[in-house]
Amino acid sequence: MKKFIVLFLVSTLLFSCDSPKKALSRGSYDQACMMAIKKLQKKPGDAETAEIFTVAYQKANQADIDKVDYLKLSGDQTAWDDIYRLYNQLDRRQTLAETVLPIRAGGKTVDFEHINYSGMIVDAKNSAADFHYNKGIELIGGDRNDARKAYDHLVQVRNYSSQYPDLERKIQEAKDKGTTYAFLTPLNKTYAQLSPEFLGSLVNFGMNEIDENWIRFFNSPTRENFDYNIFITVNSVYVSPDDMKESRETVKKDVRDGWIYQYDSKGNVRKDSLGNDIKTPKYKTVSCTVTEKHQKKFATIKVNIEIQDNLAKRIVASIPTEGQANFEYLSSYANGDLNALDEETKKSVGKSPIAFPDDLDMLQFAAEKLRPRIIESIKQNKGYIK
Repeated sequence: MKKFIVLFLVSTLLFSCDSPKKALSRGSYDQACMMAIKKLQKKPGDAETAEIFTVAYQKANQADIDKVDYLKLSGDQTAWDDIYRLYNQLDRRQTLAETVLPIRAGGKTVDFEHINYSGMIVDAKNSAADFHYNKGIELIGGDRNDARKAYDHLVQVRNYSSQYPDLERKIQEAKDKGTTYAFLTPLNKTYAQLSPEFLGSLVNFGMNEIDENWIRFFNSPTRENFDYNIFITVNSVYVSPDDMKESRETVKKDVRDGWIYQYDSKGNVRKDSLGNDIKTPKYKTVSCTVTEKHQKKFATIKVNIEIQDNLAKRIVASIPTEGQANFEYLSSYANGDLNALDEETKKSVGKSPIAFPDDLDMLQFAAEKLRPRIIESIKQNKGYIK
């Protein structure tokens, strides 16, 4: 981002230091023309700028007209987009130029003949629309890649015309034919009795998380045919036994326990210069035994994600991944003087052990950890889905 800002500032600075004369000298006729018009709008009597404008305007127009003539002679139907753009550019330039015309340049009054580009623009627009529509209709009957190209052509028609009554239907047809459809299928290849509901939970997420422009994913069989199957095969499940470990520690600490006073020879408490008792803190050692119970349990689900091309009838990618859930709980009780404990230990004292989650709950927790990994694995391997 910083690099972009620096480049933008540099380019802005260079442009601000530019002038119509410099732009003209390097052959940037359209830029020279626009800059000259801007200066003449502020200072109509600038003779030098008027001469630069006159030359740049004619050269920019001639360059565009030459391009149009060449493109028309080429017979290339794909050129109508550029022809349409060039006619619009000529019309825009003329409109801006007329804001400063007539002007004095070279000792004489200069004015340019107004050219009506409207008919040329409309013709180019209609020709471009016809080309994209006809090309789209031609390609829509081809394979999936052709249908995607057809979609691009037909969408382009929208920029030019609304005269084709079946355009939106054809756009949708091209979209449907160009889209790849993939079905996510969870499978169990373990000895564990995993319910259909549990397996379904592995792919129970919004398909929009993995959909993209030309690939759509499904976790329910809403179509008769799919281009790809993505098998999420569970090949290992493990739930650890309930594990509780007990530890005991005795903590000792010196704590303040009153004061020790200093006495004089007469048995009176000695005073300092301000009349205060002279005393020093007195400490005693206290101890407390803390018994901790550390509960642990974990569950792991390992899967293999296989992408199958149904047309080629082969597996094109195989991606292993896994999800693990961990349960931990710390409880403790104390015997002795709690003043010996730090604040953090005091907070845990008095907690009793809790019931361990059952195995099914642990597997469900592991499935929740696994789902984001499945999503990410599919995202990273979309290149195998054409």
